[in-house]
Amino acid sequence: MKKVALLLLLVMNLISCQYLSQLNSDKELTKIIESKIKDNSMKIDLTKIDNIDYDKLLILEPYSNIQKTEIELNIDLSNISKNYICNSDGINLLVFLKNGKSIKISELNRTNGDFKDCKVFINRKNALFEKNEKGIIALIK
Repeated sequence: MKKVALLLLLVMNLISCQYLSQLNSDKELTKIIESKIKDNSMKIDLTKIDNIDYDKLLILEPYSNIQKTEIELNIDLSNISKNYICNSDGINLLVFLKNGKSIKISELNRTNGDFKDCKVFINRKNALFEKNEKGIIALIK
């Protein structure tokens, strides 16, 4: 009986650790990005976000399948795998990466604009976007 209880406790602990290691949307980071989108309606510069040290950005559009994205891009996104982007049409998910690991995420409401360049790695130095009159936010190339 003790072995069963110990095994059950171990399984529950492993499951809870998987959920505890999940990144949640960073509210402060989201506010900073939203203000950049609203302050300058045409140009959005994400190269100069001071409170985060990232080297790449990945944008996931609504209904993105994180597991499928992991395979397509050959990257480990397990610490965001429980995010509800796969069931939501109301947000874009910005994933900030450092050395190939997701370190912060931001769930941006699509009322602020809709990102065009999704599921590609964007180097920090190239994270400059332009928003058109229809609200589409595209990478400046």
